Amino acid sequence: MRLRRSVLVFWIAGVLLTAPRLLAQGGHWEFGGHYGRWTLNILGNTAEDLLNDTLEDELEKRILEGIQEDYPNLVSMNYRQDIAFDSSGDDFGASVRWYPAGRRGSFSLGVSVEKSKFKIQPTAGVLMDLQDTVTSEPATYDGSASGTALIKALSFLLTFRWDIFPSKAVHPYLTFGGGISTSKTLDDSTVQYTFTGELAGAAVTPETVSGEETKTLRQLRDEAMDEEETDFPIPNFLPFVQLNLGLKVRLTRMVHLLVDVGVFDGFMATAGLAIRL
Repeated sequence: MRLRRSVLVFWIAGVLLTAPRLLAQGGHWEFGGHYGRWTLNILGNTAEDLLNDTLEDELEKRILEGIQEDYPNLVSMNYRQDIAFDSSGDDFGASVRWYPAGRRGSFSLGVSVEKSKFKIQPTAGVLMDLQDTVTSEPATYDGSASGTALIKALSFLLTFRWDIFPSKAVHPYLTFGGGISTSKTLDDSTVQYTFTGELAGAAVTPETVSGEETKTLRQLRDEAMDEEETDFPIPNFLPFVQLNLGLKVRLTRMVHLLVDVGVFDGFMATAGLAIRL
């Protein structure tokens, strides 16, 4: 961690020290701030299929554990779930960009700091067929489950932008880039779920089985590492990919309005102001 911080400090210091020389060479700086609204809903069935595949094993495991507290001989023979979800979020960011070719240049290189908060709320109808391993008698679990994944991330991005017809007062632009979050994201982000349903059949006395749990991403990752689940999808840092198509409006010689839409680990629409020096 100290090594990463040292590298970041030296990198920022290098940018600040070389800025006057870059300006003297004809470069041009732009400083900006922006706010965006985020969602996965636009992905429709694709996102639902992805969530369904991701949650299926975990949800079945947790429900079965709840059932086996009272009926340890019951095992799952068949499991089905139907996922629906909602998502929302927002993002605040500040950026600095350098145009090597000056005010009329098209290409620019930028760095930004992003403070993001994303929420994904899946719900599922579940049906599990079970069997007693001793008596072979059947049972069924018919219920529902819901959850909330809350991602709070501070991230740093490196982006490349191409202004199309930059001399025009109103012109489009394309931005591409990526970055990573800080490791604290694993502590600040949580996954919470609840389930409830009716257990019935020849192997059991009819009853309601329910449960709930809340864990941070770091707890989930550490548990997976302890269980040697090498394919667990939570790394030390969360990656971010950005691909935006936008429109820039020159309000004054120095002040510009920017609006864009595109990919930011989901779909995000953003608006902001930039000051060109």
